[in-house]
Amino acid sequence: MIQAKRFPWRLLAVVLLIALIGRGLLLLSNAVSFHSDEAVVALMARHILQGERPIFFYGQAYMGSLDAWLVAIGFSIMGQSVLSIRIVQSVLYLLVVAVGFGAAWRLSGRGGVALAAGLLLAVPSVNFALYTTATLGGYNETLLFGGLLIWLGYDVTHEQVASWWRWALLGLCAGAGWWTNGLIIAYALPVALLVLYRFARPAGAATRRQLLPRMGLALATFVVGSAPWWIFDFSNDHAALATFLTNSQTGQFAGIGIPYVPPLQRAMGWLFLGMPTALGLRFPWSPEYFLLPLGVLVLLIYVLVLLRLLRHNPLRPDARALLLGMPLLFAIIFVASSFGADPTGRYFIVLALPFAIMLGTLTTLELSGWRRFLPLAALVLVIGYQGAGQFSAATHFPGFTTQFDPASHILNDHDADLIQFLEANDLDTGYASYWVSFRLAFLSQERIQFSAALPYKANLSYNSADNRYRPYALTAQQAERVAFVTTRLPALDEWLVRLFAEQQLSYQQQDIGPFRIYFDFGPSRPIFEAFLSTL
Repeated sequence: MIQAKRFPWRLLAVVLLIALIGRGLLLLSNAVSFHSDEAVVALMARHILQGERPIFFYGQAYMGSLDAWLVAIGFSIMGQSVLSIRIVQSVLYLLVVAVGFGAAWRLSGRGGVALAAGLLLAVPSVNFALYTTATLGGYNETLLFGGLLIWLGYDVTHEQVASWWRWALLGLCAGAGWWTNGLIIAYALPVALLVLYRFARPAGAATRRQLLPRMGLALATFVVGSAPWWIFDFSNDHAALATFLTNSQTGQFAGIGIPYVPPLQRAMGWLFLGMPTALGLRFPWSPEYFLLPLGVLVLLIYVLVLLRLLRHNPLRPDARALLLGMPLLFAIIFVASSFGADPTGRYFIVLALPFAIMLGTLTTLELSGWRRFLPLAALVLVIGYQGAGQFSAATHFPGFTTQFDPASHILNDHDADLIQFLEANDLDTGYASYWVSFRLAFLSQERIQFSAALPYKANLSYNSADNRYRPYALTAQQAERVAFVTTRLPALDEWLVRLFAEQQLSYQQQDIGPFRIYFDFGPSRPIFEAFLSTL
């Protein structure tokens, strides 16, 4: 197998140009909706510029604030807008593509493998495109750190005596990734196993005596990179650690626990929901399969590539084991841990890099006659299928959305009208659901601050952890004039109307798009908080 001696910069430039064009078209389509998870990150970024120093996503003890800090930098340069958020994410995404290209080249030594893998990331599946465009608080950074871990991990284990700075950077990426999102384990664990394997069987001029201090340096820089996580955990009764070890918490973080899902159900979710989403066979917000006949061909291509990799190694030494180990270890982690509670797709984006490199090995097939075009045809089919998925999602309802419950997917078409009405009627505080409160706060420059105290599910179940930013809740509690904003959830509207009647209150009602506003209460404001337990 002929391997490249120089890094293929020109091929990388082509890949990045295609990725830039694709991301630009996606942003111009205006098909990616803006919801409160993204608004919380944006509010954190705004508050950082005002002097706040959050360590984790508001209201929870996991998912570090690194993404909010980067968005804050974007805000300081481009102003505070949804477009600024998306531009920051797009820059991170281009870095993810570049690092993925580099990791593919490092594991293969072939420009063709790197080019194919890069193109698969540049024209990605809908799932990958969604979570690298709309931020939920650190997925792009996790992918970036993960790609660097694969690249650096192979470097430090396959150079005779790798430089100290590579070991230091390896640990730093792992640590920062751990603070950012525990999902980094999907990359860190395979790399850690590779490091231990090479330590047990040192090759070339490397000896255990040379490797041990370098591994110690990586461990030290891991602690430095993850320092915010440790500081927070020790300062908050180990709330960060408890998030991964328990299904519920008490005290300040009560309600943020991840629901328990039996292992068999997690395994079924991995097989029938998560994996098809990772391969682009379905969109994360829909149970339906996309272009199933073509999807079956795409699935067959993945299966054939996997079987070939099991029988033949077209990669550099140990690279095949690292590559195949990633999805295997991810499956074990997913089924065995709390990550398995959500098989919708966001956690599966970590598989995009190993899958892209696997498909990239098609370029190493040496066939004759008309069969030599089969690898290219297979790659074109997969890339075309992924591009078609993005086009379909962008041109059909509901567009690209991070919401899976139709009751929570509230279109952005009437946000400006709602804000205008609330400001015109001096209704700057009150009560709404999580999916309304925080996006109103960000879009109104926080002139409107609603407590996220209303339920958003059809059964009216409510999690107090959704009221993530206490100053908004306190503002509503202390206000004499409030409004209630619902999203046409019949059971909630019926409950509120009954509550107002029991308190003998008069009020006005206004409908704006999907929103219903109750306001101008008399003779007094509603007594609300005490009745939440009756929902």
